[in-house]
This record gives sequence, structure tokens and C-alpha cells, in this order.
Amino acid sequence: MEWLTAVGWVAAPLATAAIGWLAGSLKASRERERAHDAKRDAEHGWLMAGMREVMRAQLYEMHTRYVVEGQPMPYDEKEREDSVYRVYHALGGNGTGTHIHEELIAAFVGGREE
Repeated sequence: MEWLTAVGWVAAPLATAAIGWLAGSLKASRERERAHDAKRDAEHGWLMAGMREVMRAQLYEMHTRYVVEGQPMPYDEKEREDSVYRVYHALGGNGTGTHIHEELIAAFVGGREE
């Protein structure tokens, strides 16, 4: 029976150490996962902001050509403008883009771009 007591004296600290190691490992893994998620979320936000800026630049370029300069706007350009605006708006674009979109929709329609 004494050998069972000796085994207990050795096994109990080993089991405690193993459980402690597993708990620490789980905690570290969760911290790494949270840091990774935060980094991914920040990168996603920057990518969406960048895409929104690209869409806004396209809207401004079309506005300059077809509203400010008064060139006739081909039908295919109207369709492209509408598509660009929908993406811009879905990415959180603001009222300035909506105003430009409305002016482009009202722009004079000309022939097809060659």
C-alpha cells in the first residue's frame, strides 16, 4: 500500500503541472487569436476605405468629364457609373458621392463610346 502512496505523491504534482500548462497554453492561444482578429479587422477596414476612395475618384473623374465639362455621357458609362456608385455606397460612401451620382444620372446622354 505504501507504493500507492508514493505514486500518489509523484502523480499529483505532475497532473497539477500538466493541467496548469494546458490552461496557460489555452490562454496564450486565445490571446494570439484575439490579436490576429484585431489585426485582420484593422486591415479589412483599411482595405474598405481604400476601395471607397478608388470608387470616389472614379465618380469625381466622371463628374468632371460629363457634368463640369459637359461632354455627352454614353449609355455604357451611365451603367458603369451606377455600378461604381452602388459599390461606393455599399462601402459606406457619404452624401457627397450621392450628390455626384444624382448629377451624373441627370447628365446629357450621348452616343456610345468607341
